[in-house]
Amino acid sequence: MATFERVNGYLNNFLADDVMKSTSDLKAIKLTLRSTSNGTNTAIDLRDKDGDGSNEADQLVEVVIKELSPLLYVVDNAATGVIHMVVHGHNVDAAQIKARIVGISKNSATIASDTAVDVGTRITVA
Repeated sequence: MATFERVNGYLNNFLADDVMKSTSDLKAIKLTLRSTSNGTNTAIDLRDKDGDGSNEADQLVEVVIKELSPLLYVVDNAATGVIHMVVHGHNVDAAQIKARIVGISKNSATIASDTAVDVGTRITVA
């Protein structure tokens, strides 16, 4: 019986190398939204921009989520301006995401150019 040596398909795909790998073209993103509305570039308190009351449609959090269409996300319940999300990663990088959201203005909060967009390299589950 003939035997064949496998040469394709697995080499370096399953290394324990501290590198996050995606099997379906996903990226983990951390947004730190900053505002220029008060004259300084400070983190936006997203608790004030989350549309949790009546007549608060299209608040800042909703607008950002609509723009980026993440597969999942979590908004920090603090004055940090942070939204963690998982997005489709095909042809998307931090610079493109930042370009899409900088300048969004909603309810007295304009997203500043020093807003940070970080592509995740680790997963932590809490």
